Amino acid sequence: VQFLMERLVNRSEPDIGQAPPFDPIGAVAAQIQRIVECRPYVGLGGARVCDFGMPPIVDTGIGMNEHERFGARLLEAIARFEPRLRAPRLEWLATGRALKPYALVVHGSVQVDNQPSTFRFELPCPDELA
Repeated sequence: VQFLMERLVNRSEPDIGQAPPFDPIGAVAAQIQRIVECRPYVGLGGARVCDFGMPPIVDTGIGMNEHERFGARLLEAIARFEPRLRAPRLEWLATGRALKPYALVVHGSVQVDNQPSTFRFELPCPDELA
């Protein structure tokens, strides 16, 4: 199942050529990345304008308790905004790096050709995206 924007981007028309094959696992990974990168917006007077996204993890603190709270909120966001991922769970992996002591990995399953397929996505650090 593709979201509307995915259908618009991946459409086939005679004048624009053939659309690339749809990759459900890549689409789920991209949506999770968008959830983490986007920030929820609260307007004047505390009016909630857009709940899509996550607060920056650097604003939550450095302890594992804060990381666990961030993870719980991320699981709620995934359940709400990425229903194609079944039985999502998170794993914090120790990296051994001083400035990035933990990496966050999202696990679950995604239907690919009517068969459940294992999903594993390690969220990249912003400095790894450049």
